Amino acid sequence: MKKMLILCALFIFACSQNVQRTFNFNYTVNIESSNGKKIELWIPIPQSNSVQTIKIFAIESDGLNYTVEEEKDHGNQYLYINHSDGSFDERTVSISFMTNRKEHQNMKYDAISSEDYLDAYSMVSIGATFSEIIKNNRLSKNNIRGIYDYVLSGMHYGKPKNVGDEYYNDPWLNSKEKYGNKGVSRDTVVALYLQAKLEGGDYTFGNGNSLYACDIGVGNCTDYHSYFMSLTRTLGIPTRFHMGFSIPLENDGLVGGYHCWADYYVEGEGWYPVDISEADKHPQKSDYFFGTVCENRVEMMVGRDFVLEGYGEETVNLFIYPLLEIDDEPSTSFTKHFSYKNI
Repeated sequence: MKKMLILCALFIFACSQNVQRTFNFNYTVNIESSNGKKIELWIPIPQSNSVQTIKIFAIESDGLNYTVEEEKDHGNQYLYINHSDGSFDERTVSISFMTNRKEHQNMKYDAISSEDYLDAYSMVSIGATFSEIIKNNRLSKNNIRGIYDYVLSGMHYGKPKNVGDEYYNDPWLNSKEKYGNKGVSRDTVVALYLQAKLEGGDYTFGNGNSLYACDIGVGNCTDYHSYFMSLTRTLGIPTRFHMGFSIPLENDGLVGGYHCWADYYVEGEGWYPVDISEADKHPQKSDYFFGTVCENRVEMMVGRDFVLEGYGEETVNLFIYPLLEIDDEPSTSFTKHFSYKNI
């Protein structure tokens, strides 16, 4: 009987490593008329790797000139629309592809150097504040689960943009709790968001600013995993940042927005994935999301601080949504939507 139970457990484990999902994904951008002014647009393009296969790729540019470029630091690809004549009507740009995505645990990826994932990014600091956090909380490179649990317990998922919105209230935030290492209220979280929006700053949720994450402790997936990266990289643990989309469980529909996660490297074993924000939203799966990520996602980009051909800013902190410039000036004159359908 004992032997049978062991065999059953091994069978279940083996099956869990082969869970896959195949779906079509469409990324669509509608650009308003530029009144003949130059249009430049950047859209991330997913690539195949050990855990996802991208096939039947199609680009529709609606008559706008484009090239497919490679981002040099991390090897990502992206679509670059560069149409000097502009347009006098709305144009629709889309990429569509089939994805086969696997649930996975630790993986050894080809042509990935762990040494490339130890330094700071513009919004992911190392040392200083994070060295103090490591010392004061006795975090160790020999106990990465302890780092995961520290971020999980210290962060709270929420994106409150005004007093009274969904994330301002239970079950996300409440009036009695204090958040982050600074012990702030939910009203402070909202005030910081409004200030950043007014001033064009980045000290708020959704920018993957690890200093904000540890200070304020309220944010989304970018903040959780940036915080985790600052701690692990300070300890000398190579860690990568992944950005893509979570795919709902239904057969087809729209995807509301992006998702991100991370993985860290263990010599001789490969890269172990973590999804701390999902673990926070689903506490019953906190063990699962330490070392496993599900098949219900597609990865679009790896890394941070991207240098994109023709883009006006020096680097791009996060690159998942379209970037648009009209006559070399940033523009929001577009709408975007993402859809999927199981195969």
